[in-house]
Amino acid sequence: MTDRTIVPAPATLEAVEEFVETTVRERGARMDATGEFDKDLLDQAAVLGLVRLIFDDDLRLDLSRMPLAHEVSERLTAACAPLAMEVGVMRLVSYLLARFAPAPVRDHWLPLTVAGKAYGSFALSEPGAGTDLRGMTTVARRDGDHYVLDGGKCWVGFAPVADYAIVLCKAETDARFAKTLALVVDMASEGASGEWGPRLSGYRGLPNGILTFDGVRVPAGHALEVEGFAGMMDGLNMARIDAAAYACGLLRAALEESVARAAHREAFGGKIGDLPSIQIKLGRMRAAYQAARELTLRAAESYMAKPGGDQDLISVAKMTASDFARDHTDQAMQIFGASGMVIGSRVERLHRDAKATQIFDGTSEIHETMVGRRLVRAYARTNGGDFMAGW
Repeated sequence: MTDRTIVPAPATLEAVEEFVETTVRERGARMDATGEFDKDLLDQAAVLGLVRLIFDDDLRLDLSRMPLAHEVSERLTAACAPLAMEVGVMRLVSYLLARFAPAPVRDHWLPLTVAGKAYGSFALSEPGAGTDLRGMTTVARRDGDHYVLDGGKCWVGFAPVADYAIVLCKAETDARFAKTLALVVDMASEGASGEWGPRLSGYRGLPNGILTFDGVRVPAGHALEVEGFAGMMDGLNMARIDAAAYACGLLRAALEESVARAAHREAFGGKIGDLPSIQIKLGRMRAAYQAARELTLRAAESYMAKPGGDQDLISVAKMTASDFARDHTDQAMQIFGASGMVIGSRVERLHRDAKATQIFDGTSEIHETMVGRRLVRAYARTNGGDFMAGW
């Protein structure tokens, strides 16, 4: 890899590796088998400091640590994808609280979240509005010094166990281009509830589900101090970088498993790793992993360089890493043959988890579309000049 100005602290990564080998790998396999949320495992990750990676000792944001957060997400995902996402969601809501929440709201929830004592949800998607967020129908109507919130969200991390949720909603009306708000909602409020959603094929054990708001009164002072859509998109870009890091972790694990299999599996009178067809798969897998890592690290560096990061670079990293993860976990299964299809095997689990990375935080198709649209606009803006400047 090329030298970088921000180098992850070796001691931190060593601690993560030890945590992975002594605890996460075994517990991750158990989570996948049972589909149960392992609260104790997440508590241990918080105690290790993995939720507060982008904060200094005084809980001030320190985005120079974004590449470190990527490295940690990758290593956790290689052993237990749902744990990596749980940590990522907690880090995301902590970022939004620190950046945009009014001081009283921030000072209440942020210390609890980074310590693993409170769980916050990032609530965007709705049954009729996934990628098309402008189609959402959750509405907050002003009533004196409160908002009255009605609606629901789905596919929400921590929904069944959330202590609070940061909820994107429309103000006063559900008109497509209505003004938007992001409200920090205490889930203990009357009319607020969370429940488990349908069981997913991947990321088993992640507490994921549905939030419902029925006339929930939210203090007006609990709105993020930013236009709702803009603030949540800032957060979503962070989530997309993490999604790319998860995909890198799945690629890393697929490569580890595939090389070991090729080195030990005997067929046709020798090791299958001596077969050109297997060597080609491994070579492409290594190239995909390294390319995905470089793109994801560049995306993380862009996020620490300016608010929200480089949207194009983040989209390219997310869609490339997730598509590579899906392609090459499939190749890993091919290398393993029938044993790779055994339910609960590491390769079979990687294959399922990789599919999810192509869907959440914006499908691969929407990222392709956004990048392509901006290319066409850049070409028109420069009259066919150097529309690739700055890449």
